[in-house]
Amino acid sequence: MDLKLLSDEGDVLRVEIAGPIVRSDVPPDSEPLDTLLGPGGYARRVLISLAGITLIDSICLAWLLVVHKRFREAGGTMVVHSIRPPVMEILALIRFEQVLYLAEDETAALAVLRGENS
Repeated sequence: MDLKLLSDEGDVLRVEIAGPIVRSDVPPDSEPLDTLLGPGGYARRVLISLAGITLIDSICLAWLLVVHKRFREAGGTMVVHSIRPPVMEILALIRFEQVLYLAEDETAALAVLRGENS
């Protein structure tokens, strides 16, 4: 898993996750986003692009839920967008749209953050 901070516009952070996300990428004793987001990162509004995700397993699905919970507890918001069809099929099968904010693309994700489409 390759995490990259694309931009920090003050009120919105843009993050990209690329490559396969597999069990070995999410060690149980660390949080890959902590370093990338920095102090107070979970209290911010963050757009996470999954456009580069090629594979996702159950451990990583659980990781997305944990990250979502951290954002909610800290008062922030995470919107996941640009999800490839094979990954979206998995998310739809387990009904992640009922828990996470999912958007078709970055424009739609920004609209969710603005409360225009939730």
